[in-house]
Amino acid sequence: MKFLLVLLLLIPVITSSDDHKPEESHEGAEDEKNAQALNEVVKRNNEFAFNFFKQLTSVSSQGKDSPPKNLVMSTFSISSALSMLLLGAQSKTHQEILEGLSLNNTNLPESEVHRAYSTLLHLLNEPKRSLQVDNALFVEQTLTLGKNFEDDLRNLYHAEIRKTKFNDPQEAKKEVNEFVMIEPEVEIKEPVKEISSDTMLSNHVLFEGEWQDAFNPAFTSTRKFKADKNTEVDVPMMHRKGQYNTYHDTELPCTVVELPYKNDVSMIIAMAEPGKIHEVEQGLSAETVQRWKTSWSKTLIDLYLPKFNITSKINLVDELPEVGIRTPFTGAANFSGITPDFRLKVGSAVHQAVINVDEKGTVATAATAATAATAATAATAAAAAAAAAAVGNVEMSLPPLRFYNHPIVVIFINQITDNILFMGTVTNPTEK
Repeated sequence: MKFLLVLLLLIPVITSSDDHKPEESHEGAEDEKNAQALNEVVKRNNEFAFNFFKQLTSVSSQGKDSPPKNLVMSTFSISSALSMLLLGAQSKTHQEILEGLSLNNTNLPESEVHRAYSTLLHLLNEPKRSLQVDNALFVEQTLTLGKNFEDDLRNLYHAEIRKTKFNDPQEAKKEVNEFVMIEPEVEIKEPVKEISSDTMLSNHVLFEGEWQDAFNPAFTSTRKFKADKNTEVDVPMMHRKGQYNTYHDTELPCTVVELPYKNDVSMIIAMAEPGKIHEVEQGLSAETVQRWKTSWSKTLIDLYLPKFNITSKINLVDELPEVGIRTPFTGAANFSGITPDFRLKVGSAVHQAVINVDEKGTVATAATAATAATAATAATAAAAAAAAAAVGNVEMSLPPLRFYNHPIVVIFINQITDNILFMGTVTNPTEK
């Protein structure tokens, strides 16, 4: 189910009539204000993306002696779900979500933050683009929602409010699964295994991108991939020659290439030097990516890239406290803006993502679901959601650039907004 959002609700129409010059000036200033708010929200979205990515790939999270792991996620899906929860949060609960998303660092009133999110959702969800973003709130039929929360969820996040029979868990589970499982190519069945709450907030992001320059399947062959110093695996390796934006980073131990898709999305790949994948992961930031983008050199390269199909599932109840979002999962949570009927807390919050890269392009999908329950029953609530990215001189004589020798970090960025959509680490392309 795709929601086509109307930008005219947010940005006034500018006419060319001489009789309306004062209004044009006002509307032009309003457009500039909206654009600045959008840029600020994108900046904070990306700041959260890198903070959370570094948390998940840190030694403290993965284990001191653990080998590097595959990881894929859509931090945009996570931040979208949290921003919707923010609409109904109060006091310390509200402050922690605001700070965890880095939105406290803006000079914007919160109302403008949510309006900017609405604009962002429209831009990403425009017809003929490769991205689809869906929001929904599944709520028990007898539960009364706060009017402001319900109106804002519909009008700003274009969310569908679904009155659901949670007293029939099997029927509720079927309805939620049908909402999040809209991509038949994704190999995940029945993402929601159990329903034991009265409210579920869901965000689903689907990206289907064709390479601007596709790989010829006839040139795909089996080659070795060095997952780590002790592990070497055989992988199907795609191959093509072409001109790409590349950069050898002298501050982080990696070489970077940008692979564009049709429709305004690019995948940036950073191949770490041997044994340096953790150093690359922990060194990422918005400033790092900006340095890459302003240092590109358009280069004719002999590109090898492994095919991969990777899934990750993240328990946000365990991980979000590490970036400061703790109270929403405790009995001290305050979501009184969602409903005046009960005192709610987030009983479970799960994020699952899949990225499938082949010769034609990429299918990436992610979903984030948070269930709210009364403090007395939230400890037993459980839900899972799933199925639920300056050109320089052309150099002609560089050695082949082969992205198969070592683990890589991938970042999917929307070029219109600069908003990060998906990101992850591929340490072993043969592991799903």
